[in-house]
Amino acid sequence: MKRNLYRFCSSVLIFSTVLSVSSCGKLSDKNVKKISEDDPWFDTNIIDVDTGAEKGRALGSWLTHFFIGMDDQYYIIETRGDYQTPPEDKIDWETYNYKDYQFDYLAVIDRNTKQTVNTIDIKKDLTSSEYHVDNAYYIKGIITVSTSIKERDYDPLTGKLLDTRSRVLSDDNAFSNNYSIGDYEVETVVYQTETNHRYSCIRVTSPDGKTSETELKRADKDIYASVVLAVSDTRAVIPATVGKEKVYYELELTTNELTAADSKEYEWLNSVTYYDGCIPSPDGMLCYKNEQGIYRVNAKNKKAEEVFNHNQCGLNSGLIDRFELVEYSEDRFLLLGLYDITAAYEGRTAGKVNLIEITKADKNPHAGKTVLEIYSPHGVDAYTGDAVARFNETNEKYFIEYTNRYNISDFYDDSFDEKNADVKKLANLNTTAGLSNKLAIDIMNGDGPDILLDCSSYNRLYNSKCLTDLTPFVKDADPDKYFTNIIEGSKTDGAIYQLPISFSIEGIATKIPNSGSSGKGFTLDEYVKFSDEVMNGKDPLYFGQAVYFSMLFNSMKEDYISNGKVDLSKPEFKLLADYVRDNVRENGISKNDWYQSAIGIEGVPPGEYIDYCTGIGGFFATAMGIAPWGKGVTILGIPSLDGRGPRFIPRRSIAISSQAVDVKACGEFVKLLLTEEFQTKIAMTDTFVINRKAFKNAGSAAIEYYNNGGSSFMGGNGGGSGIGKDISTDNVDFIENIILSCSKLKTEDSDISIILIEEMPAYFTGQKELDAVVEIAENRIQKVLDERG
Repeated sequence: MKRNLYRFCSSVLIFSTVLSVSSCGKLSDKNVKKISEDDPWFDTNIIDVDTGAEKGRALGSWLTHFFIGMDDQYYIIETRGDYQTPPEDKIDWETYNYKDYQFDYLAVIDRNTKQTVNTIDIKKDLTSSEYHVDNAYYIKGIITVSTSIKERDYDPLTGKLLDTRSRVLSDDNAFSNNYSIGDYEVETVVYQTETNHRYSCIRVTSPDGKTSETELKRADKDIYASVVLAVSDTRAVIPATVGKEKVYYELELTTNELTAADSKEYEWLNSVTYYDGCIPSPDGMLCYKNEQGIYRVNAKNKKAEEVFNHNQCGLNSGLIDRFELVEYSEDRFLLLGLYDITAAYEGRTAGKVNLIEITKADKNPHAGKTVLEIYSPHGVDAYTGDAVARFNETNEKYFIEYTNRYNISDFYDDSFDEKNADVKKLANLNTTAGLSNKLAIDIMNGDGPDILLDCSSYNRLYNSKCLTDLTPFVKDADPDKYFTNIIEGSKTDGAIYQLPISFSIEGIATKIPNSGSSGKGFTLDEYVKFSDEVMNGKDPLYFGQAVYFSMLFNSMKEDYISNGKVDLSKPEFKLLADYVRDNVRENGISKNDWYQSAIGIEGVPPGEYIDYCTGIGGFFATAMGIAPWGKGVTILGIPSLDGRGPRFIPRRSIAISSQAVDVKACGEFVKLLLTEEFQTKIAMTDTFVINRKAFKNAGSAAIEYYNNGGSSFMGGNGGGSGIGKDISTDNVDFIENIILSCSKLKTEDSDISIILIEEMPAYFTGQKELDAVVEIAENRIQKVLDERG
């Protein structure tokens, strides 16, 4: 296991050496980009579509939208979902039928006026033996709806049922796509057998009307081929997956000859990860959308060409990255989705969906502005996207653009044992170490982003050479308006390099009487007693010794590392090491395995380690609050020398590069995210925020929402009976006090953690004395700190 555990560590510290070499000498000036009138810009038109579902009625657990077809007159959209059911004590179980809370509608939109001209209730014609609609499609002016036993045709404008017939099912379920290449028609058909085995068929219809077909079929592996890319008017390439492997076939249309191609010739297609989302363009190419924008697959030139990115319009990127591309032409695109920010405590409704029409503008309205580059390893949420759109609209000098120059997956190795919490943790440490060192190199060389989101776990950046101290932007924060303990707990050597915009709480969820003497955490001795007597020997921290130790070390890291110097000779370090040696299992297990072994008589463990308590509803529903334990549950800090409170984990954090084009302009964006308006919007998503007034605003909304039958903490996504009707101001105040007990930001220097995980087991297993281990670990850590400068 140890070979498996430590094999991740072999190359990570190379980054530190590279960094120290690359940053020697005079730094290059930060590259400054200005927007010109000729830079692409797209105007947008957001079209509200009436889905047919009841307006204002609360949504239950699911909602999906499908674009099922179009012609010169109409766009047709299907919306499926369910309404929220009443609380269980309000249901008449003798008459209750879950189908009564499900809906399935078709919306017919006039292409010219963009108005919804008709909605069709599909479910009204279904018989009791038809459970749901399998699919719907629109061809030659007729809407066809298929269930397991029937097919029905509808007139789109009147909704009139034109025909009903029995559906003939073959042994193979199949779906197909059609493509026009030159004068040829090509159809790909993917079959799925009763044993869920997949194979494909390629049908080619020549200009003289003759059709021939070729099967792609293997007995041992699935073959999936649904896309055809035109190389010329008579040649095409077909991407396919055989099992888990990507392969490519070349198709000569004049002879219908299909041959396996050299995959190396088509490596450029690896960036196209979702072929099922591709749609044809008028020029015969395929187009697709991802979280950055819209791309065209040009098989002739062997590249995926960007034709639009989210920086080129004024919409909220956090919303439109979820939209589906449904129509494409050279200067116009049409997207389908929901352009709406609905707060958790308001509940979601199913009354509308949106089409967004995007058209090429004559010139860029932001010409002359200086670009500020923003980066997030996990994408942009709707609320940050909303703030970016506001900033870009109102700031006269600067324009924020997203960058996708860094891909976190490039640094991730997933070849580890999922059941071992230790090796999984190390994989994550290597990922953050790799990416944070890459960011540090670029920032110090003047090539990094100006603003960084959600990089709080990249402790390598926590220094003045990489990041700007944000203290000046929050130094006057009023304790009555802000959780100043969260602000103070974000400091490293007196500076704030990463400021939480929203956060979750990490700690031990258990009943209040189990608290240590501090009332907000456990000393080491108190935690041993808690694990032995309350948990029956089942330590809620399910990691093995090495990772467990690095976790405790990081929670008190400021005691050992300060101002670029490390000192592990302190007696407190030995107390931590001895505690782990004497009380912690050697190897970690998965959280699921721990949970199953720790379940108590009432079906839940009497204490549990959590790192995902995100908001008021999250506390009651998932942090072991009202359900399932009942009231009287709190969140305490993990074991420490002084019994300190829980840590907070940024869900959204912000940092400013020390090499930013304009730190003050970036700071204006920080201030925008901290306003009561934006903090309330974020808090209403069932998320903790640092603005206390915003937290209280969301608390009042949560009380009303949940006490009036609002479903689980996701605000309408959980369906069912909700979490109770006894949430009060006292409960919100109780949660506020837990926030006030939080000790510090949960962050981790991956390079240093890896050193400790490599060196400390020698002491835990008795191979070396602690002094010998400390000498080696201290020297390695100091070398890393020195190389960083």
